[in-house]
Amino acid sequence: MEMKLETGIPKLDDFLEGGIESKSCVLVLADPLVDAATFVQQIVSKRISEGDKCVYLLTNKLPDDVERNMYQHGFAKDKIVFIDCLSHTIGKESSASYVLKLPITNGRPTWEEVKNLWREAMEKEGEHKFAVWDCLETFMGFAEEIPEFIKECKELNEKTKTTSAFILTDWGYKKEEIEKIKEVFDLVIETATIHKKLHYLNYYKVDDKPAVPFQITLTGVSLYIPKILVTGPYNAGKSTLVKQLSETAVSIDRLGTTVALDHGYVERKGFVCNLFGTPGQERFDWIMEVLSRDIWGVILIVDSTQPETFPRALEMLEKVKKEHIPFVVFANKQDLENALSPEEIKERLGVPIVIGGSALKGENTEKALLILFDEILKRNVFRGEGK
Repeated sequence: MEMKLETGIPKLDDFLEGGIESKSCVLVLADPLVDAATFVQQIVSKRISEGDKCVYLLTNKLPDDVERNMYQHGFAKDKIVFIDCLSHTIGKESSASYVLKLPITNGRPTWEEVKNLWREAMEKEGEHKFAVWDCLETFMGFAEEIPEFIKECKELNEKTKTTSAFILTDWGYKKEEIEKIKEVFDLVIETATIHKKLHYLNYYKVDDKPAVPFQITLTGVSLYIPKILVTGPYNAGKSTLVKQLSETAVSIDRLGTTVALDHGYVERKGFVCNLFGTPGQERFDWIMEVLSRDIWGVILIVDSTQPETFPRALEMLEKVKKEHIPFVVFANKQDLENALSPEEIKERLGVPIVIGGSALKGENTEKALLILFDEILKRNVFRGEGK
């Protein structure tokens, strides 16, 4: 069995049971609205950090553009060998290791010229490489020849111990052409966009695994959940949980208690989400119903020391949780002596997932959020919509 190469992209390595197969050919099939290049550059950065050299072929951008983008995202870029097939066509000097300087047909590199330069780089740059062909769509005029070339690339991969990724943006090509190209690759990662109620959301998908919504932030590809609701009885610790998890948090309160909502923006290395906390008093239940619109998941927080509030907690959960919306229970104040255990709370509430912790001390707060993310992905949020 070939070793797996980690991609460094949240959830993708989990779905691939450790990463991309070594010496395989991977197709990243992209929607025009998705920044597929940055998606792949995060994989490049991960491979560089693991000691691999990277060979990067460009037909639609300059090496400086790639390096600048990788720098802005904090990606490693010190071992990239560029194959520059653009500079010569626009009359620009290039310091890349491989530069297409053959006669240009109609101002553009030909399919044969670029293939030959790719072969040369694969042979000369030795073994244990990660290679990227950026913008395969440049040569979709030769779509019928691409599958045969990929078969040749597979042989090159075996010979040189190279793993390669090809980016193909689908600008509305014939479905049968795309399908024939997909068939020849060892792995196809589809990145696309879906329009859901004024939101355009990017997602990637592998085989029959759930679609993973993502956003490209300053730190790269991040799992993205637009809206999670945090609810629970009065004084359970909702505001504390939101503030503990968030880089920025706003609470509308009076006399020390939330009277409208809490809002927090969470951005960690690997995931991004928006948290909305509800007030706990019954007179504000109408606000809770408004906030529950378009949510993707719910964190129900309970005070582990006050079991008498559990019926109210379940009542609140029913008000905000639609049938298909996943939820987890955060059993707060586990650091206090009279706290019920998570197992006892799970039994009393009759719910499947209870995570014990302390919102005030930040114990298991992120764990609760990540478990909820997993539950959201299991529900396959896009339900077959989109591309």
